[in-house]
Amino acid sequence: MSSRIDDKSPKKSQGDKLMYLDLTDYRFYLRPGKTDMRKRSSSLSMIVQNQMKLKPFDKAIFFFCSGNHAILRAIVWDKNGFIEISKKLESGTYCWPKTEKEALKVSRDDILNMLYGQNPWRKLEELHPKRVC
Repeated sequence: MSSRIDDKSPKKSQGDKLMYLDLTDYRFYLRPGKTDMRKRSSSLSMIVQNQMKLKPFDKAIFFFCSGNHAILRAIVWDKNGFIEISKKLESGTYCWPKTEKEALKVSRDDILNMLYGQNPWRKLEELHPKRVC
């Protein structure tokens, strides 16, 4: 048996929105290298706090990638609990930064593009020639 949610329910206020994230309001952080994807929000938040030296309850989204680079997981604190977001590629892999230096070069747009299947780490170098040879 299934139940249908009636669209004719009374309008709710902005404060009643469930799991609504306006991504422009959040900072994005990547944990470079591989992360054990058996970990869930409680263990991942400990990594954020103890290894990344960041505050897991800040208005931020923290991204982690599996060792085989096929699974991406993110956590974000939402008022009274963590939201966990996972994406498993059925084909191909993410090209994930190995070092903190590489991770710091990734922009918010790069992360969003990556979620849509583009690869921000395999960009062609931008050239600035001075003259034609």
